[in-house]
Amino acid sequence: MTDSVIYSMLELPTATQAQNDYGPQQKSSSSRPSCSCLVAIALGLLTAVLLSVLLYQWILCQGSNYSTCASCPSCPDRWMKYGNHCYYFSVEEKDWNSSLEFCLARDSHLLVITDNQEMSLLQVFLSEAFCWIGLRNNSGWRWEDGSPLNFSRISSNSFVQTCGAINKNGLQASSCEVPLHWVCKKETGVHQGLFFCCK
Repeated sequence: MTDSVIYSMLELPTATQAQNDYGPQQKSSSSRPSCSCLVAIALGLLTAVLLSVLLYQWILCQGSNYSTCASCPSCPDRWMKYGNHCYYFSVEEKDWNSSLEFCLARDSHLLVITDNQEMSLLQVFLSEAFCWIGLRNNSGWRWEDGSPLNFSRISSNSFVQTCGAINKNGLQASSCEVPLHWVCKKETGVHQGLFFCCK
């Protein structure tokens, strides 16, 4: 029996061919992310930072004693602090006048929104349910402090809807006798960031 030798020919690509074959892959892997991808990443990071700060503040207040907690934000119990204002979001429902009386009894007033920035911030904390605010239609839509509504529109379906309410989608007129949640607002005199009051 004779040994037979089998030869195989191996063809290796030249350096120029190898560069051409791998060129497109190198280009795609070194391409930059799209602008929308960078925006999405930035917004995700910003949201994570904001949620972390809020969670940290909540944990800090939950674990602290009365004196330490009372010295952080200068708002009453169950009020939210933003800037130099405290906000109260009710869990009950009342008509517009009873809601106003509740706020006045706590040295505050029904929410008067000063600009679109404040409105956008508050809408984050609101749901689909409407809340009373300090807005009435007395010969034109006016806030309780007498200033006109000039930065937003209010939806109305009837001439009997003379009181203003807000939800996460915007302002809405309603009959003042309808029981709704409400939002009170008062000044603190101390300018800080966003806090939730403790206890």
